[in-house]
Amino acid sequence: MLGGDAMLGRGVARVIATRGPAHPLGTLSPLTRQADLFGVNLECAVSARPRVYRGPKKAFYFRAPPAALEALTHAGVGLVTLANNHALDADLEGLGETLQALEARGFAHAGAGAHLEAARAPAVLEVRGVRIGIIACCDHQPDFAARPARPGTHYVNPHDPKALARLLQGVADLAERVDHVIVSYHWQANWVPAPAPVYRTLGHSLLEAGARVVWGHGPHHFQGVEWAEGGVILYATGDLLDDYAVHPHFRNDRQLLFEVELTPQGPTAVRAYPLVLEFGRTWFATGPEQAWILERFAEACRIVKSRVEAAGPALRVLP
Repeated sequence: MLGGDAMLGRGVARVIATRGPAHPLGTLSPLTRQADLFGVNLECAVSARPRVYRGPKKAFYFRAPPAALEALTHAGVGLVTLANNHALDADLEGLGETLQALEARGFAHAGAGAHLEAARAPAVLEVRGVRIGIIACCDHQPDFAARPARPGTHYVNPHDPKALARLLQGVADLAERVDHVIVSYHWQANWVPAPAPVYRTLGHSLLEAGARVVWGHGPHHFQGVEWAEGGVILYATGDLLDDYAVHPHFRNDRQLLFEVELTPQGPTAVRAYPLVLEFGRTWFATGPEQAWILERFAEACRIVKSRVEAAGPALRVLP
């Protein structure tokens, strides 16, 4: 099961502190806790210290106290990706504290580290006897990029042929060691309606290199799902938990939670569960919200040549 961006700072942290860790995602947990693996993109630093990134000023800094991670634990999250434009919001030391907090609570993680080699390193998990490898990278915030001796994120510029070749080789190498490779990519600009050709080409290249699932996030709303090369591309999985203002057109308060079934031959089914997000709390959509999401998601999938059908509380994505 794959969610989009989970931001645990600011108002979300206050909700967790006052209402408890079960409140933000508790209505989802009967489903999410059944998943063999539940991953989210952690779009904040985790640090008890009120510091901010020492580099160029940003519009938003997202920092959560370590206790806020209990909301993810309660929902059954076992994997977080860190390659994004908020991982260093509490500065270089804050990234170290984030890693310590995740490891202390048993979360697998990928996409950022104490140096470049660590940031590029995949997370490898054994789930019910199946080995799953996760590579996490981003095309946001190049000044957050890890260096040989400096903490940071796994930054991969999609317009840099050498960087892409290195990433694709890393996918191919990992595919030799595990049963399934998932590539998490924090890509695209905010509020783009559909993936640009460069991202569609990149998604296909990642599958051709050996990935089974490409898990995209970044635009803050959902985009379509494409079946290709024996795998599947989730171009944008949107947001899962936050306190953000609502975009009047893209309606980032209406989102999707994705479920992918993997067999030895690859992914065989993708289901998407409509969600409603409010300030620091998320639940399953019904009624008019569910209908709006179905219509918008069907159009997004049509753009990438797939189709959507309602299947109970979920939306099933078909080639």
